[in-house]
Amino acid sequence: MPPTAPHIGMLKDPGHFLERGFGSGLAPKAPGTFGTLAALVIYLPMAQLDLVPYIVITIGLFLLGIWLCGRTASSLGTHDHGAIVWDEIVGFLITMALVECS
Repeated sequence: MPPTAPHIGMLKDPGHFLERGFGSGLAPKAPGTFGTLAALVIYLPMAQLDLVPYIVITIGLFLLGIWLCGRTASSLGTHDHGAIVWDEIVGFLITMALVECS
């Protein structure tokens, strides 16, 4: 089902834009997968960091996500709307913290 106008209109708000993975959460099929792809926008610059700053930023994004997603869930009147993909983004960052790049 294509996203409705109110969902698209919510992207004007920076918080809704972020928790929807820069709009990727509005994909009509597999929004979580598209949210994971959107995580690359955050991960690629972070991949250059040492582990400690990487972890600190990831924890910060996790905590920010609690507030962002709660706010959006409240606005939508639902607990875990499919368009909310911030958890996929942070989950990807957590997973990639354990990957050693050489």
